[in-house]
Amino acid sequence: MLSMTKIDGKDVIDMRAISKTNRADSYLHLIGEFPLRRIKTPAESARAKRIVLRLSTQKPDRGALDYLDVLIDLIVRYEQDTGQTLDLSDLSVADLVRHRIEERGISVSSLARQIGVAQSNLSEMLAGKRAWSKAAIRGLSKNLNIRAERFLD
Repeated sequence: MLSMTKIDGKDVIDMRAISKTNRADSYLHLIGEFPLRRIKTPAESARAKRIVLRLSTQKPDRGALDYLDVLIDLIVRYEQDTGQTLDLSDLSVADLVRHRIEERGISVSSLARQIGVAQSNLSEMLAGKRAWSKAAIRGLSKNLNIRAERFLD
């Protein structure tokens, strides 16, 4: 139901109420799809990861972000409890960036635009012909969820 309020004697829709409703709706929809409870099996873990990947390739609203925050914590907890670790010591940061680009189905050009770096510069950084710039590190850390420290190796 729309929430109405009066402004200058006129009835108008209260957009704050709509925003809160949409946030709650997306959160509740996601809860219905995959309830936020302890992950117990590899199948549940795989399903949770598919949801994280799907949500991370979209522009999630606040409700989805809240859901995603808890779901990622549940996945991490499951992986810790089951002794799952990834050895990334042999993986270069350029390889990791390329993997994330492929995973998200985006191009180097579109990523460069998103992070505010020239495409040619980003390509050279990925090829090891140029050092990682501060702007690229900030943008890649934020957009691809890569810790900034990884770029300093």
